[in-house]
Amino acid sequence: MPTKSNRKSAFTLAEVLITLGIIGVVAAITIPTLVSNYRKRQLEAQIKATYSTIQQAIEFAEYEDISYNNVADGSDAAIKEWFDSFLGKHMKVEQLCINRNPKGCWHQVKSAAGANYGDAEGIGSNIIGFKIAKGASVTVDGYSAYNMKNIFGVNTNESGLVFFFDANGQVKPNILGKDVYIMAWTEKGLVPAGNAKSKSEIDRECLTGVGRFCLNKVLSNGWVIPDQSWKRTR
Repeated sequence: MPTKSNRKSAFTLAEVLITLGIIGVVAAITIPTLVSNYRKRQLEAQIKATYSTIQQAIEFAEYEDISYNNVADGSDAAIKEWFDSFLGKHMKVEQLCINRNPKGCWHQVKSAAGANYGDAEGIGSNIIGFKIAKGASVTVDGYSAYNMKNIFGVNTNESGLVFFFDANGQVKPNILGKDVYIMAWTEKGLVPAGNAKSKSEIDRECLTGVGRFCLNKVLSNGWVIPDQSWKRTR
């Protein structure tokens, strides 16, 4: 009797190459998105952790009856004593820079529009800079009540301190509204920049302006960076 052929079916080389090509195209599309989403979630966690660290330190300082206006532009020694006594002791600080010395506490950052914001040593003039052990970089300067209201969107009757922080330190992108954020310490406590502004004003400034009010946007968004901010490539 005739027997059935025992030859097994197999993929041809062309079929294998086509399959590998399809897999490569799918991977090229999906892997960058997965990596980007992972980095975004990681950065969002760093933003929340940095905000919490600074907030807790300030709450302790306020409990000890130390306020934003207890530090003034003075000698380096006086500023360092204030920081060490009332803020620094409530957080793990790897490096402290007073009036831009020594260098290395800060780095050049850009606004959401792509322009340089401050310089490589800080934002402001007589500043305090420090690195938190969790990896964030922070620079602090004092501003008048007028500037607090008109630049940073915070209503106050007195001068206050503005904290600029880069949640992942010197790691790029170093852009306001993406990994760099702003908050202010006034008689109202610690508040994100834009605290006195409406939702539409916050959205407009964060998404199409300089990016100063983006911490307010992130907070109201459940610690999620808006996609429009995240996709900035400047």
